[in-house]
Amino acid sequence: MKNKKVILAVVAGLAIAAAVIAWLMLGGDKPVNVDVGKGVTAQINASLKNSVIKREKDGKPLWEFSVAEVVNIREKNVAVLKGIKGRLYRSDGSYFEMSADQGEAAINTNDFSLEGNVQAKLTSGGEFFADKVSWQQKGELITAQGHVKLVKDEFMAVADEASTTSAFQNVKLKGNAKVTKGGE
Repeated sequence: MKNKKVILAVVAGLAIAAAVIAWLMLGGDKPVNVDVGKGVTAQINASLKNSVIKREKDGKPLWEFSVAEVVNIREKNVAVLKGIKGRLYRSDGSYFEMSADQGEAAINTNDFSLEGNVQAKLTSGGEFFADKVSWQQKGELITAQGHVKLVKDEFMAVADEASTTSAFQNVKLKGNAKVTKGGE
């Protein structure tokens, strides 16, 4: 009789542990906050659903994304992101509201790339759209590829590729480039 109680207790404990692990791995309603690069080092490839990843420097936010899924690829030292919505903060305090189908964030840097229906609106004015966008934190450099459209004040630029700073100053356009002013 005593052995049956011990066995039942062990089985019940394992069932509860399995339920908690399943709940943690398969997600819940509340996102998990992951501060990539601050002691987050996975020794295996790992996946989190409904998560928030962010980067800060000297206590100031650099970027923050809510993602449907983040997958750590240990061999490449990157996090693959799916279903991205978030903010990219500029040094002047303004920020971009961004969204994309997928992307990657380098684990050891503050750089990232977004791909698929990339859209971004700058709170101080301006927006861009592209198939793929890469962000280099140093210099706040944006490089966009594929169906690029940049809008700032009364100007609109379209091209196959573009590079600029986050302030949209000194825009360099390549391939099928066209700049219009005020609907001209």
